[in-house]
Amino acid sequence: QISARNQIIGTIEKISLGAVNAEIQMKLKSGNSIVSIITNSSVENLGLAINDEVVAVVKSNNVLLSTTQNNLQINEINSLKGNIEEINIDSVNAEVVVNIGNEDKIVAIVTINSIENMGLKVGASVDVIIKASDIMIGK
Repeated sequence: QISARNQIIGTIEKISLGAVNAEIQMKLKSGNSIVSIITNSSVENLGLAINDEVVAVVKSNNVLLSTTQNNLQINEINSLKGNIEEINIDSVNAEVVVNIGNEDKIVAIVTINSIENMGLKVGASVDVIIKASDIMIGK
C-alpha cells in the first residue's frame, strides 16, 4: 500500500529508451494515453515490456487543473480532459476529483482561492495536467 491517491491501471504501449531515462507510454481504461519518464535502470529492475499491466502513481499535489475557457497552450504531454465529479473543501485546500472517462479518476489538491478564481464546480469540464516526470510506475 502507498499513500498516493492517484493509482491508475494501464497497459504499456511503448517504451523509448534514452541515454539515462526512458519514456513509458501507457493506455488507460479510459482510452487516454499518458507518458511517464523513469530511469532506464527502473525499466530494467521492474522488467517492463510492451503490453504489461502497470499502475501509474501520482501524488495529488502534482496534478494541475486548467479550465478549458482560458485556452492556455499546454506544452505538457499529459493533458487529459475530464469532468469534476466531487470537490471536498477544508480550511485551506480542496480535493478535486476528476473523472477522465470509464471511471478513471484523478485527484488534485488545489487552494480554495484556485477553486474560487477558476470557478470550479461539480460537473465542470477541466484539463488535468501531469508532468511525465511526476508519474511513478508500479508493477
